[in-house]
Amino acid sequence: MALVFLRTDPVSWAQDPDVDKLFQPARSKLINDVIKNFTRENNTAFELHNETRKLRHANSTDYKSQGKFSWDPITQGRIIGAYSYGHVFSQVMGGFLEARFGGKKVLGLSILLSSVLTLLTPAAAVAGEWWLFVVRVAVGFVQGVTYPSIFGILSRWAPPSERGRLLTIVTTGETLGVFVGFTLTARLITLFGWAVTLYITGVAGLVFCCIWCLLAFDSPSVHPRISEVERKYIESNLETTTKRREIPWFKMLTSPHLWVLIYIHCTDGWGFYMMLTCLPLYMDTILNFNLDANGALSAMPYLTLMASRILSTVIIDAIMKLSSFKKVNIRKTSLLALAGVGACLVAVGHVRCDSTAAIAMLCLATVMQGVMVPGFYPSYTELTLGYSGVAFGISNAVANCAGFIVPMTVGIITDENQTVAAWQKVFYIGAAISVSGSIMALLFLRTDPVSWARDPDEAQVPDEAQDPDEDKLLQPARDKLIRVFEDGEKEGSCPEIVYETSV
Repeated sequence: MALVFLRTDPVSWAQDPDVDKLFQPARSKLINDVIKNFTRENNTAFELHNETRKLRHANSTDYKSQGKFSWDPITQGRIIGAYSYGHVFSQVMGGFLEARFGGKKVLGLSILLSSVLTLLTPAAAVAGEWWLFVVRVAVGFVQGVTYPSIFGILSRWAPPSERGRLLTIVTTGETLGVFVGFTLTARLITLFGWAVTLYITGVAGLVFCCIWCLLAFDSPSVHPRISEVERKYIESNLETTTKRREIPWFKMLTSPHLWVLIYIHCTDGWGFYMMLTCLPLYMDTILNFNLDANGALSAMPYLTLMASRILSTVIIDAIMKLSSFKKVNIRKTSLLALAGVGACLVAVGHVRCDSTAAIAMLCLATVMQGVMVPGFYPSYTELTLGYSGVAFGISNAVANCAGFIVPMTVGIITDENQTVAAWQKVFYIGAAISVSGSIMALLFLRTDPVSWARDPDEAQVPDEAQDPDEDKLLQPARDKLIRVFEDGEKEGSCPEIVYETSV
Protein backbone atom coordinates (compact mmCIF):
# COMPACT_ATOMS: atom_id res chain seq x y z
CA MET A 1 0.00 0.00 0.00
CA ALA A 2 2.89 2.34 0.72
CA LEU A 3 4.28 1.77 -2.77
CA VAL A 4 0.90 2.38 -4.38
CA PHE A 5 0.20 5.58 -2.52
CA LEU A 6 3.76 6.80 -2.85
CA ARG A 7 3.58 6.51 -6.62
CA THR A 8 0.46 8.69 -6.82
CA ASP A 9 2.07 11.88 -5.66
CA PRO A 10 4.85 14.09 -7.03
CA VAL A 11 7.28 12.47 -4.58
CA SER A 12 8.92 9.79 -6.73
CA TRP A 13 11.58 7.67 -5.02
CA ALA A 14 12.41 5.53 -7.99
CA GLN A 15 12.02 7.69 -10.96
CA ASP A 16 12.42 5.54 -15.15
CA PRO A 17 15.16 5.89 -16.45
CA ASP A 18 12.48 8.25 -17.16
CA VAL A 19 12.21 8.98 -13.46
CA ASP A 20 10.41 11.58 -12.97
CA LYS A 21 9.32 11.41 -16.57
CA LEU A 22 6.46 9.11 -15.62
CA PHE A 23 5.21 11.37 -12.84
CA GLN A 24 5.15 14.53 -14.95
CA PRO A 25 1.74 13.83 -16.56
CA ALA A 26 0.19 13.04 -13.17
CA ARG A 27 1.69 16.22 -11.75
CA SER A 28 0.45 18.22 -14.69
CA LYS A 29 -3.04 16.83 -14.30
CA LEU A 30 -2.98 17.49 -10.56
CA ILE A 31 -1.89 21.10 -11.09
CA ASN A 32 -4.65 21.60 -13.64
CA ASP A 33 -7.15 20.16 -11.17
CA VAL A 34 -5.85 22.58 -8.55
CA ILE A 35 -6.37 25.42 -10.99
CA LYS A 36 -9.85 24.32 -12.02
CA ASN A 37 -11.07 23.74 -8.45
CA PHE A 38 -9.27 26.65 -6.85
CA THR A 39 -12.38 28.77 -6.38
CA ARG A 40 -14.38 25.92 -4.88
CA GLU A 41 -12.68 26.68 -1.58
CA ASN A 42 -13.16 30.44 -1.90
CA ASN A 43 -15.98 32.87 -2.56
CA THR A 44 -14.03 34.77 -5.20
CA ALA A 45 -13.63 33.26 -8.67
CA PHE A 46 -11.45 34.36 -11.57
CA GLU A 47 -11.69 33.42 -15.20
CA LEU A 48 -9.07 34.34 -17.78
CA HIS A 49 -10.59 34.06 -21.26
CA ASN A 50 -8.09 32.90 -23.89
CA GLU A 51 -10.04 34.77 -26.56
CA THR A 52 -9.82 38.22 -24.96
CA ARG A 53 -6.98 37.74 -22.44
CA LYS A 54 -9.04 39.87 -20.01
CA LEU A 55 -9.48 39.07 -16.34
CA ARG A 56 -13.10 38.89 -15.14
CA HIS A 57 -13.87 39.06 -11.41
CA ALA A 58 -16.94 37.16 -10.24
CA ASN A 59 -18.33 36.72 -6.71
CA SER A 60 -20.57 33.78 -5.98
CA THR A 61 -21.56 31.55 -3.07
CA ASP A 62 -23.05 28.87 -5.31
CA TYR A 63 -20.67 25.91 -5.48
CA LYS A 64 -21.71 24.92 -9.01
CA SER A 65 -21.78 28.44 -10.42
CA GLN A 66 -18.23 29.34 -9.49
CA GLY A 67 -15.89 29.98 -12.42
CA LYS A 68 -12.45 28.58 -12.96
CA PHE A 69 -9.03 30.11 -13.32
CA SER A 70 -7.30 29.27 -16.59
CA TRP A 71 -4.12 30.41 -18.29
CA ASP A 72 -3.05 30.86 -21.86
CA PRO A 73 -0.95 28.04 -23.40
CA ILE A 74 2.39 29.76 -22.74
CA THR A 75 1.60 30.25 -19.04
CA GLN A 76 0.35 26.68 -18.79
CA GLY A 77 3.62 25.47 -20.29
CA ARG A 78 5.58 27.44 -17.70
CA ILE A 79 3.56 26.05 -14.78
CA ILE A 80 3.65 22.47 -16.06
CA GLY A 81 7.41 22.77 -16.51
CA ALA A 82 8.01 24.25 -13.04
CA TYR A 83 9.03 20.87 -11.63
CA SER A 84 11.60 20.41 -14.38
CA TYR A 85 13.14 23.84 -13.78
CA GLY A 86 14.27 22.72 -10.34
CA HIS A 87 14.84 19.13 -11.36
CA VAL A 88 17.54 20.02 -13.87
CA PHE A 89 19.87 21.80 -11.47
CA SER A 90 20.22 19.09 -8.82
CA GLN A 91 20.95 16.10 -11.06
CA VAL A 92 24.75 16.35 -11.09
CA MET A 93 24.75 17.30 -7.41
CA GLY A 94 22.70 14.17 -6.72
CA GLY A 95 25.27 11.94 -8.38
CA PHE A 96 28.09 13.61 -6.46
CA LEU A 97 26.25 13.34 -3.12
CA GLU A 98 25.42 9.69 -3.76
CA ALA A 99 29.07 8.89 -4.50
CA ARG A 100 30.16 10.83 -1.39
CA PHE A 101 27.56 9.90 1.24
CA GLY A 102 25.72 6.89 -0.19
CA GLY A 103 22.31 6.57 -1.78
CA LYS A 104 20.45 5.71 1.42
CA LYS A 105 21.01 9.10 3.06
CA VAL A 106 20.62 11.15 -0.10
CA LEU A 107 17.47 9.46 -1.35
CA GLY A 108 15.87 9.33 2.10
CA LEU A 109 16.44 13.06 2.68
CA SER A 110 15.07 13.82 -0.78
CA ILE A 111 11.81 11.99 -0.10
CA LEU A 112 11.49 13.63 3.33
CA LEU A 113 11.88 17.18 2.01
CA SER A 114 9.66 16.64 -1.03
CA SER A 115 6.94 15.12 1.16
CA VAL A 116 6.93 18.19 3.39
CA LEU A 117 6.79 20.47 0.35
CA THR A 118 3.91 18.42 -1.05
CA LEU A 119 1.97 18.99 2.17
CA LEU A 120 2.60 22.73 1.76
CA THR A 121 1.40 22.79 -1.87
CA PRO A 122 -2.31 23.53 -1.08
CA ALA A 123 -1.32 26.55 0.97
CA ALA A 124 0.97 27.70 -1.84
CA ALA A 125 -1.85 27.32 -4.38
CA VAL A 126 -4.16 29.44 -2.24
CA ALA A 127 -1.43 32.07 -1.82
CA GLY A 128 -1.10 32.59 -5.55
CA GLU A 129 0.26 31.44 -8.90
CA TRP A 130 3.88 32.28 -8.22
CA TRP A 131 3.89 30.64 -4.80
CA LEU A 132 2.69 27.45 -6.47
CA PHE A 133 5.40 27.84 -9.10
CA VAL A 134 8.13 28.27 -6.44
CA VAL A 135 6.99 25.23 -4.47
CA ARG A 136 6.92 23.08 -7.59
CA VAL A 137 10.44 24.23 -8.51
CA ALA A 138 11.60 23.36 -4.98
CA VAL A 139 10.02 19.89 -5.18
CA GLY A 140 11.76 19.33 -8.50
CA PHE A 141 15.09 20.44 -7.03
CA VAL A 142 15.04 18.10 -4.02
CA GLN A 143 13.82 15.18 -6.15
CA GLY A 144 16.54 15.70 -8.74
CA VAL A 145 18.82 13.41 -6.73
CA THR A 146 16.41 10.46 -7.04
CA TYR A 147 17.57 8.80 -10.23
CA PRO A 148 21.32 9.41 -9.72
CA SER A 149 20.95 7.79 -6.29
CA ILE A 150 19.07 4.81 -7.72
CA PHE A 151 21.66 4.20 -10.42
CA GLY A 152 24.46 4.47 -7.86
CA ILE A 153 22.72 1.98 -5.57
CA LEU A 154 22.08 -0.44 -8.44
CA SER A 155 25.74 -0.31 -9.45
CA ARG A 156 26.59 -1.86 -6.04
CA TRP A 157 23.63 -4.19 -5.72
CA ALA A 158 22.78 -5.48 -9.21
CA PRO A 159 24.97 -7.92 -11.15
CA PRO A 160 25.27 -6.97 -14.84
CA SER A 161 22.98 -9.78 -16.02
CA GLU A 162 20.20 -8.64 -13.67
CA ARG A 163 20.38 -4.84 -13.93
CA GLY A 164 17.76 -4.52 -16.63
CA ARG A 165 15.38 -6.71 -14.65
CA LEU A 166 15.91 -4.87 -11.35
CA LEU A 167 15.61 -1.46 -12.97
CA THR A 168 12.35 -2.61 -14.53
CA ILE A 169 11.05 -3.72 -11.13
CA VAL A 170 11.76 -0.25 -9.75
CA THR A 171 10.04 1.55 -12.60
CA THR A 172 7.15 -0.94 -12.74
CA GLY A 173 6.15 0.01 -9.20
CA GLU A 174 6.36 3.63 -10.23
CA THR A 175 4.25 3.10 -13.35
CA LEU A 176 1.64 1.12 -11.43
CA GLY A 177 1.37 3.94 -8.92
CA VAL A 178 0.92 6.51 -11.67
CA PHE A 179 -1.76 4.33 -13.29
CA VAL A 180 -3.69 4.03 -10.03
CA GLY A 181 -3.23 7.72 -9.27
CA PHE A 182 -4.40 8.80 -12.71
CA THR A 183 -7.62 6.78 -12.36
CA LEU A 184 -8.37 7.91 -8.78
CA THR A 185 -7.31 11.56 -8.74
CA ALA A 186 -10.41 12.96 -10.43
CA ARG A 187 -12.68 10.90 -8.19
CA LEU A 188 -10.90 11.97 -5.00
CA ILE A 189 -11.08 15.63 -5.99
CA THR A 190 -14.81 15.32 -6.76
CA LEU A 191 -15.56 13.72 -3.39
CA PHE A 192 -13.17 15.47 -1.03
CA GLY A 193 -11.60 18.43 -2.84
CA TRP A 194 -8.29 18.84 -4.63
CA ALA A 195 -6.17 19.35 -1.50
CA VAL A 196 -6.83 15.88 -0.11
CA THR A 197 -4.77 14.21 -2.85
CA LEU A 198 -1.73 16.25 -1.85
CA TYR A 199 -2.20 15.53 1.86
CA ILE A 200 -2.56 11.76 1.26
CA THR A 201 0.52 11.54 -0.92
CA GLY A 202 2.57 13.79 1.34
CA VAL A 203 1.82 11.60 4.35
CA ALA A 204 2.54 8.48 2.28
CA GLY A 205 5.96 9.93 1.47
CA LEU A 206 6.71 10.45 5.17
CA VAL A 207 5.69 6.86 5.92
CA PHE A 208 7.96 5.64 3.15
CA CYS A 209 10.90 7.56 4.65
CA CYS A 210 10.54 5.55 7.86
CA ILE A 211 10.44 2.26 5.94
CA TRP A 212 13.42 3.33 3.80
CA CYS A 213 15.57 4.16 6.83
CA LEU A 214 14.90 0.74 8.36
CA LEU A 215 15.29 -1.48 5.30
CA ALA A 216 17.64 0.25 2.82
CA PHE A 217 21.44 -0.06 2.75
CA ASP A 218 24.08 1.32 0.40
CA SER A 219 25.76 -1.99 -0.47
CA PRO A 220 25.71 -5.71 0.41
CA SER A 221 28.84 -5.31 2.55
CA VAL A 222 27.04 -3.09 5.10
CA HIS A 223 23.72 -4.95 5.13
CA PRO A 224 23.34 -6.64 8.54
CA ARG A 225 20.77 -9.27 7.52
CA ILE A 226 21.90 -10.43 4.08
CA SER A 227 23.06 -14.04 3.83
CA GLU A 228 26.71 -14.73 3.20
CA VAL A 229 25.89 -16.71 0.05
CA GLU A 230 23.90 -13.85 -1.46
CA ARG A 231 26.54 -11.28 -0.50
CA LYS A 232 29.32 -13.27 -2.15
CA TYR A 233 27.21 -13.88 -5.24
CA ILE A 234 26.50 -10.15 -5.72
CA GLU A 235 30.02 -8.94 -5.00
CA SER A 236 31.68 -11.59 -7.14
CA ASN A 237 29.58 -10.63 -10.15
CA LEU A 238 30.07 -6.88 -9.94
CA GLU A 239 32.65 -5.08 -12.05
CA THR A 240 35.81 -4.17 -10.16
CA THR A 241 35.75 -0.52 -9.19
CA THR A 242 36.90 1.57 -6.26
CA LYS A 243 34.11 3.49 -4.55
CA ARG A 244 36.10 6.30 -2.96
CA ARG A 245 38.17 7.34 -5.97
CA GLU A 246 38.07 10.94 -7.04
CA ILE A 247 35.48 11.62 -9.71
CA PRO A 248 37.25 12.24 -13.05
CA TRP A 249 35.11 15.24 -13.97
CA PHE A 250 37.14 16.37 -16.96
CA LYS A 251 37.37 12.91 -18.54
CA MET A 252 33.70 12.30 -17.85
CA LEU A 253 32.50 15.58 -19.35
CA THR A 254 34.72 15.17 -22.41
CA SER A 255 33.87 11.51 -23.02
CA PRO A 256 32.19 11.17 -26.45
CA HIS A 257 30.71 7.81 -25.43
CA LEU A 258 28.90 9.37 -22.47
CA TRP A 259 27.59 12.18 -24.65
CA VAL A 260 26.13 9.60 -27.02
CA LEU A 261 24.11 8.23 -24.10
CA ILE A 262 23.10 11.76 -23.11
CA TYR A 263 21.85 12.55 -26.61
CA ILE A 264 19.82 9.32 -26.78
CA HIS A 265 18.42 10.08 -23.32
CA CYS A 266 17.35 13.55 -24.54
CA THR A 267 15.53 12.11 -27.55
CA ASP A 268 13.77 9.60 -25.33
CA GLY A 269 12.80 12.35 -22.91
CA TRP A 270 11.44 14.58 -25.67
CA GLY A 271 9.19 11.83 -27.00
CA PHE A 272 8.07 10.88 -23.52
CA TYR A 273 7.07 14.40 -22.49
CA MET A 274 5.46 14.90 -25.87
CA MET A 275 3.26 11.83 -25.44
CA LEU A 276 2.32 11.97 -21.79
CA THR A 277 2.28 15.72 -21.11
CA CYS A 278 1.22 17.44 -24.32
CA LEU A 279 -0.98 14.80 -25.95
CA PRO A 280 -3.64 15.16 -23.21
CA LEU A 281 -3.81 18.86 -24.12
CA TYR A 282 -4.15 17.92 -27.80
CA MET A 283 -6.96 15.48 -27.02
CA ASP A 284 -8.73 18.08 -24.91
CA THR A 285 -8.47 21.03 -27.31
CA ILE A 286 -8.56 19.34 -30.73
CA LEU A 287 -10.34 16.03 -30.15
CA ASN A 288 -12.67 17.35 -27.38
CA PHE A 289 -11.92 14.26 -25.32
CA ASN A 290 -12.97 14.66 -21.68
CA LEU A 291 -10.00 13.34 -19.71
CA ASP A 292 -11.68 13.75 -16.32
CA ALA A 293 -14.80 11.82 -17.37
CA ASN A 294 -12.68 9.05 -18.92
CA GLY A 295 -10.00 8.64 -16.26
CA ALA A 296 -9.55 4.89 -16.77
CA LEU A 297 -9.20 5.26 -20.53
CA SER A 298 -6.78 8.15 -20.07
CA ALA A 299 -4.64 5.94 -17.83
CA MET A 300 -4.39 3.14 -20.39
CA PRO A 301 -1.00 4.35 -21.74
CA TYR A 302 0.50 3.87 -18.28
CA LEU A 303 -0.82 0.31 -18.13
CA THR A 304 0.61 -0.54 -21.54
CA LEU A 305 3.91 1.06 -20.54
CA MET A 306 4.14 -1.12 -17.45
CA ALA A 307 3.24 -4.28 -19.40
CA SER A 308 5.78 -3.43 -22.09
CA ARG A 309 8.58 -3.00 -19.57
CA ILE A 310 7.89 -6.33 -17.95
CA LEU A 311 7.62 -8.22 -21.23
CA SER A 312 10.64 -6.54 -22.84
CA THR A 313 12.74 -7.26 -19.75
CA VAL A 314 11.98 -10.97 -19.97
CA ILE A 315 12.78 -11.04 -23.69
CA ILE A 316 15.98 -8.97 -23.53
CA ASP A 317 17.37 -10.88 -20.52
CA ALA A 318 16.68 -14.19 -22.26
CA ILE A 319 18.40 -13.04 -25.44
CA MET A 320 21.46 -11.88 -23.51
CA LYS A 321 21.80 -15.17 -21.65
CA LEU A 322 20.90 -17.66 -24.35
CA SER A 323 22.11 -16.09 -27.57
CA SER A 324 25.56 -15.35 -28.93
CA PHE A 325 24.70 -11.76 -29.86
CA LYS A 326 26.94 -9.06 -28.47
CA LYS A 327 25.46 -6.92 -25.74
CA VAL A 328 26.04 -3.71 -27.68
CA ASN A 329 24.08 -5.08 -30.66
CA ILE A 330 21.16 -6.01 -28.43
CA ARG A 331 21.15 -2.48 -27.01
CA LYS A 332 21.23 -0.96 -30.48
CA THR A 333 18.35 -3.13 -31.64
CA SER A 334 16.30 -2.11 -28.60
CA LEU A 335 16.84 1.54 -29.41
CA LEU A 336 15.07 1.14 -32.74
CA ALA A 337 11.99 1.59 -30.56
CA LEU A 338 12.62 5.34 -30.71
CA ALA A 339 11.87 5.25 -34.43
CA GLY A 340 8.59 3.53 -33.57
CA VAL A 341 7.77 6.32 -31.12
CA GLY A 342 8.33 8.87 -33.89
CA ALA A 343 6.01 6.97 -36.23
CA CYS A 344 3.27 6.93 -33.58
CA LEU A 345 3.60 10.68 -33.02
CA VAL A 346 3.13 11.33 -36.72
CA ALA A 347 0.12 8.99 -36.79
CA VAL A 348 -1.54 10.81 -33.88
CA GLY A 349 -1.44 14.04 -35.89
CA HIS A 350 -3.45 12.41 -38.69
CA VAL A 351 -6.26 10.73 -36.75
CA ARG A 352 -8.33 13.91 -37.02
CA CYS A 353 -11.22 13.74 -34.55
CA ASP A 354 -10.96 10.04 -33.72
CA SER A 355 -10.08 10.04 -30.02
CA THR A 356 -10.10 6.23 -29.85
CA ALA A 357 -7.44 6.04 -32.56
CA ALA A 358 -5.40 8.68 -30.73
CA ILE A 359 -5.50 6.62 -27.52
CA ALA A 360 -4.51 3.52 -29.49
CA MET A 361 -1.52 5.30 -31.05
CA LEU A 362 -0.52 6.66 -27.65
CA CYS A 363 -0.67 3.16 -26.15
CA LEU A 364 1.42 1.78 -29.01
CA ALA A 365 3.98 4.54 -28.48
CA THR A 366 4.24 3.71 -24.77
CA VAL A 367 4.82 0.07 -25.73
CA MET A 368 7.85 1.30 -27.68
CA GLN A 369 8.91 3.48 -24.76
CA GLY A 370 8.76 0.49 -22.42
CA VAL A 371 11.63 -1.18 -24.25
CA MET A 372 13.95 1.69 -23.30
CA VAL A 373 14.24 0.83 -19.60
CA PRO A 374 15.72 -2.70 -19.92
CA GLY A 375 17.14 -2.03 -23.38
CA PHE A 376 19.00 1.25 -22.92
CA TYR A 377 19.32 2.64 -19.41
CA PRO A 378 21.55 -0.14 -18.00
CA SER A 379 24.15 1.18 -20.48
CA TYR A 380 25.08 3.88 -17.96
CA THR A 381 26.21 1.34 -15.39
CA GLU A 382 27.92 -0.79 -18.04
CA LEU A 383 29.83 2.18 -19.45
CA THR A 384 30.77 4.09 -16.28
CA LEU A 385 30.66 1.35 -13.58
CA GLY A 386 30.82 2.96 -10.12
CA TYR A 387 30.39 6.45 -11.56
CA SER A 388 26.98 5.63 -13.03
CA GLY A 389 25.20 7.80 -10.46
CA VAL A 390 27.20 10.87 -11.45
CA ALA A 391 27.03 10.02 -15.15
CA PHE A 392 23.28 9.57 -15.09
CA GLY A 393 22.94 12.76 -13.06
CA ILE A 394 24.66 14.70 -15.82
CA SER A 395 22.55 12.98 -18.45
CA ASN A 396 19.28 13.46 -16.59
CA ALA A 397 20.07 17.14 -16.00
CA VAL A 398 20.36 17.69 -19.74
CA ALA A 399 17.48 15.39 -20.70
CA ASN A 400 15.05 16.90 -18.19
CA CYS A 401 15.31 20.24 -19.95
CA ALA A 402 12.72 18.67 -22.24
CA GLY A 403 10.32 18.84 -19.30
CA PHE A 404 9.95 22.59 -19.78
CA ILE A 405 11.19 22.99 -23.38
CA VAL A 406 8.48 20.69 -24.78
CA PRO A 407 5.49 22.44 -23.11
CA MET A 408 6.88 25.86 -24.02
CA THR A 409 7.49 24.78 -27.62
CA VAL A 410 3.95 23.46 -27.86
CA GLY A 411 2.64 26.67 -26.31
CA ILE A 412 4.51 28.88 -28.78
CA ILE A 413 3.40 26.88 -31.82
CA THR A 414 -0.24 26.54 -30.74
CA ASP A 415 -0.78 29.91 -29.04
CA GLU A 416 -3.90 31.43 -30.65
CA ASN A 417 -3.59 28.66 -33.23
CA GLN A 418 -5.26 25.56 -31.77
CA THR A 419 -5.57 23.79 -35.12
CA VAL A 420 -4.75 20.35 -36.48
CA ALA A 421 -2.09 21.84 -38.76
CA ALA A 422 -0.29 23.51 -35.84
CA TRP A 423 -0.28 20.30 -33.83
CA GLN A 424 1.02 18.34 -36.79
CA LYS A 425 4.09 20.59 -36.76
CA VAL A 426 4.57 19.71 -33.09
CA PHE A 427 4.35 15.99 -33.84
CA TYR A 428 6.72 16.19 -36.82
CA ILE A 429 9.34 17.91 -34.66
CA GLY A 430 8.99 15.23 -31.97
CA ALA A 431 9.18 12.41 -34.50
CA ALA A 432 12.35 13.79 -36.10
CA ILE A 433 14.03 14.06 -32.70
CA SER A 434 13.04 10.50 -31.72
CA VAL A 435 14.29 8.99 -34.97
CA SER A 436 17.61 10.81 -34.59
CA GLY A 437 18.10 8.96 -31.29
CA SER A 438 17.86 5.60 -33.06
CA ILE A 439 20.35 6.73 -35.70
CA MET A 440 22.83 7.93 -33.05
CA ALA A 441 22.58 4.59 -31.24
CA LEU A 442 23.18 2.54 -34.37
CA LEU A 443 26.27 4.54 -35.23
CA PHE A 444 28.01 5.29 -31.93
CA LEU A 445 26.56 3.38 -28.94
CA ARG A 446 29.12 1.60 -26.75
CA THR A 447 28.52 -0.59 -23.68
CA ASP A 448 31.97 -1.79 -22.54
CA PRO A 449 33.54 0.21 -19.65
CA VAL A 450 35.53 3.30 -20.55
CA SER A 451 39.12 3.49 -19.34
CA TRP A 452 38.58 6.26 -16.77
CA ALA A 453 35.87 4.23 -15.02
CA ARG A 454 38.02 1.16 -14.43
CA ASP A 455 39.97 0.54 -11.25
CA PRO A 456 43.61 1.65 -11.81
CA ASP A 457 44.81 -1.37 -9.82
CA GLU A 458 42.96 -3.73 -12.13
CA ALA A 459 44.97 -5.50 -14.79
CA GLN A 460 44.94 -3.84 -18.12
CA VAL A 461 41.75 -4.74 -19.96
CA PRO A 462 42.17 -5.77 -23.59
CA ASP A 463 40.40 -4.18 -26.49
CA GLU A 464 36.65 -4.73 -26.89
CA ALA A 465 37.08 -6.92 -29.93
CA GLN A 466 39.25 -9.48 -28.13
CA ASP A 467 38.14 -12.06 -25.62
CA PRO A 468 39.69 -11.16 -22.22
CA ASP A 469 40.17 -14.79 -21.18
CA GLU A 470 41.84 -15.62 -24.45
CA ASP A 471 44.15 -12.63 -24.10
CA LYS A 472 45.27 -13.71 -20.63
CA LEU A 473 46.14 -17.16 -21.94
CA LEU A 474 48.04 -15.96 -25.00
CA GLN A 475 50.13 -13.25 -23.32
CA PRO A 476 52.66 -15.64 -21.71
CA ALA A 477 52.91 -17.42 -25.02
CA ARG A 478 53.80 -14.20 -26.79
CA ASP A 479 56.53 -13.55 -24.25
CA LYS A 480 58.04 -17.00 -24.75
CA LEU A 481 57.67 -17.32 -28.50
CA ILE A 482 60.36 -19.52 -30.01
CA ARG A 483 60.96 -19.97 -33.66
CA VAL A 484 62.33 -23.37 -34.61
CA PHE A 485 63.34 -24.21 -38.15
CA GLU A 486 63.43 -27.73 -39.42
CA ASP A 487 66.91 -28.83 -40.40
CA GLY A 488 67.39 -30.10 -43.91
CA GLU A 489 63.95 -31.60 -44.33
CA LYS A 490 62.53 -29.25 -46.92
CA GLU A 491 64.18 -26.36 -48.61
CA GLY A 492 62.47 -23.08 -47.98
CA SER A 493 59.99 -24.52 -45.52
CA CYS A 494 57.96 -22.19 -43.32
CA PRO A 495 59.12 -21.71 -39.75
CA GLU A 496 57.37 -23.70 -37.09
CA ILE A 497 55.92 -21.53 -34.35
CA VAL A 498 56.26 -23.09 -30.90
CA TYR A 499 54.31 -21.62 -27.96
CA GLU A 500 55.54 -22.48 -24.51
CA THR A 501 52.65 -22.08 -22.07
CA SER A 502 51.59 -23.43 -18.73
CA VAL A 503 48.12 -24.38 -20.04
